[in-house]
Amino acid sequence: MSRLMSLVLVAGLASAALGFQPGTPAQPPRPTSGAPAPTGAPGQSGQPAAPAPMAAPAEPTGIPVPNMPVIDTKEIDGITIEDMKIGTGPAVPPHAVVVAFYHGTLKSDGTKFDSAFERGEAIPFGLDNVIQGWGKGVPGMKIGGIRRLTIPAALAYGEQGRPPVIPPNSDLVFVIQLEDFVYSEDISAGTGEEATMPFVAVAAQTIKDESGKVVSTSDSENPYIWLPGEMQSQQQYGSIEAFQTAMEGMKVGGKRRLHIPKQFNLANPVITGRPTEITCDMEVELVAVRNLRPRPQPGAAPTPGSR
Repeated sequence: MSRLMSLVLVAGLASAALGFQPGTPAQPPRPTSGAPAPTGAPGQSGQPAAPAPMAAPAEPTGIPVPNMPVIDTKEIDGITIEDMKIGTGPAVPPHAVVVAFYHGTLKSDGTKFDSAFERGEAIPFGLDNVIQGWGKGVPGMKIGGIRRLTIPAALAYGEQGRPPVIPPNSDLVFVIQLEDFVYSEDISAGTGEEATMPFVAVAAQTIKDESGKVVSTSDSENPYIWLPGEMQSQQQYGSIEAFQTAMEGMKVGGKRRLHIPKQFNLANPVITGRPTEITCDMEVELVAVRNLRPRPQPGAAPTPGSR
């Protein structure tokens, strides 16, 4: 067995042993509450040394909801799109994974029903996991851009609404400020096996932080092994794995540039070979891949329960 095949085999076993099951991304560590930890030096009364207390995370501070002159207006499928600020850089494509502030109100009377601005926390989400109005109205935005969407009920919560905060058949208005999004760009195409989620990837890579400083490197002789669940947002915002999303469809031997916002690069006790809690700009060469879910063969009958 070649060294690379040994690596992907061991990585596949490790992903199961460490809780990275297909479709079950790993959770970031969270501080726990309850009785204080026991104190005392090791060996005294059988008590282990107490760990240093974790500092409580600072509460986010709310920020004002933008209200600026509209500089461009268009309509898509009944959604009125009003741009108040055009951002910079690449545009969000359809089906993207983004990080944004938003403020939602009822069109009928302006009642607020939710506001990430007021919570002071930009939210990561996939455009395929939210209401159709967002999936159709957010693409085209650039980082730093601010847009107001007026969304008909049929592309929001429809006849059911979301009682008690959103009545049935409610048209909605959202102000959205795009903070970041996951994007990728092929440098060169590979010719080997194609990565299909979920997968274990063996990669030669260079990782830079937002300032452009190189913070981690690996080569084909000493590659980095990516396990499913390493780069995902917190569970309450949806189980979106950013690295897997950005790498899906890449073939072994190919090279790709990736941009992963820090909201998907959370600290995890099993990640020791690269920096976390930072936005990553990466150049990745896919050295080997192990797909963890068998790909259906042409003409084969579907497995019960498969999709």
